[in-house]
Amino acid sequence: MKKLNVIPTPEEVEMLGGTVNAAVLDRLTKQTDETGTYGDEGYAIEIDDTGVTVTAKTDCGFFRAEQTLKQLKTGAEVPCLRITDRPAFAYRGFLIDSARHMQSVDELKKLIDAAALFKFNKMHWHLSDDQGFRIESERFPLLNSVGSYRDSSDFGGEHIKERYGGFYTREQIRGLVAYCAERHIEVIPELDVPGHATALIAAYPALSCRRLAIPLETKQGIFNNLLCAGNENTFDFLFELLDEISELFPSKYIHLGGDEAPKTYWEKCPKCRARKEELGLKNYDELQGWFTNRLIARLAEKGKQVIVWNESLNGNNLDESATVQMWMDRRGKSAVWANRGSSVIACPFSYYYCDYPYSMTPVKKTYEYDPVFEGVAPIMKKHVIGVTVPLWTEYISDFDRLCYMAFPRFAAVAERGWTKPDNLDYESFCRRFAAVTPLLHRLGVKPAPQSDWDPNTLNRLTKTIRFFKDKIDPQTIKNSLNSTNRQE
Repeated sequence: MKKLNVIPTPEEVEMLGGTVNAAVLDRLTKQTDETGTYGDEGYAIEIDDTGVTVTAKTDCGFFRAEQTLKQLKTGAEVPCLRITDRPAFAYRGFLIDSARHMQSVDELKKLIDAAALFKFNKMHWHLSDDQGFRIESERFPLLNSVGSYRDSSDFGGEHIKERYGGFYTREQIRGLVAYCAERHIEVIPELDVPGHATALIAAYPALSCRRLAIPLETKQGIFNNLLCAGNENTFDFLFELLDEISELFPSKYIHLGGDEAPKTYWEKCPKCRARKEELGLKNYDELQGWFTNRLIARLAEKGKQVIVWNESLNGNNLDESATVQMWMDRRGKSAVWANRGSSVIACPFSYYYCDYPYSMTPVKKTYEYDPVFEGVAPIMKKHVIGVTVPLWTEYISDFDRLCYMAFPRFAAVAERGWTKPDNLDYESFCRRFAAVTPLLHRLGVKPAPQSDWDPNTLNRLTKTIRFFKDKIDPQTIKNSLNSTNRQE
């Protein structure tokens, strides 16, 4: 199959012979796919000297076709052809962390437009963490006046004394949700609980086991500040907050986090110990499972489904309706989850995390990762519903740096999520990305130059060592490793 300058590569391309002036793409005819052949996101395109005909079942299908036509139009001539296209995976997401560092609404729109160009259909918006809470709350105003601002910032070895923070207003959130909906992208908010909850506890100390007023964290890391599982007021608060979030986000999914939740304070808390014993639970991982399941049940009443990070499987009692996002899973619990018939999203740390340098995660490494990861039985592959490429912002405070880290890795994951395995070709991807880069520049998105994508072995080693030496202090590494080992 001839590789067009299109990302992701379409499923089938039939060359009809000859070329026509690209202006012919302006003569567009739409036809409805009455048979449903192409599904909700698929489409067919036919280009000849009379114009272009697009066939699709839904508005989403027509929109996906438009993104293909945008990329075809980058040259003066286009080939006469017939394209038949549909996605390999139903879930194709990108994650943007606005808790550590915020992006302006205009910057987010540029990122959304770039994601739409590559046919992403989910925006996982990380809005709550130890360093800030970013949703305007009418029911809990202290989440904003206290929980949205930290006293300083200490990320990546750089100390900034100024108070930092803010939040997205309800009007801004609704506007962005609508902006994404026009591009057929579902916005999935993440409220990370019971860990990564310092911003919530700073605003409302009674939610924690110690009930102490604490400041927001100013650096990256894993912290012991968990919401108290033994206090019923914790659930009253979370139920109300999730009701408010559900009103703002009409998404099918709500993400509840569940990662990196050390149980140090739960083990010492009389209420948490009593709750565990009352429920007959064997350990505190099971208590976290019970905690999460209560929120799953509440959200189910709102017609919502829940996504959680893979640590939520450690208690072996997670509600089977939950979708698990696999990022670091040494025990293979995510594969077991898929093999049981529950849904999993591939989001592997060593391959997809864009906050780390290209020396650590080259583009080729990202591109060649198989989302149907090791341990998933062939017959259960369908339960790996898709991919998410995350961009955490501990080390990224400006938009140009964000774009440099995200692209072309976002495009590489987009192709893995959309394109059938037989059509994948990394060398072709590199050529095609160069061809569509002008489209990104017109959106205000500046990718990394190709010379930075895949450094040689020596450069990979030295640059990765330098990154960790410059950006991450030894105590943070030690704390993270200790917490991860305890959870594993």
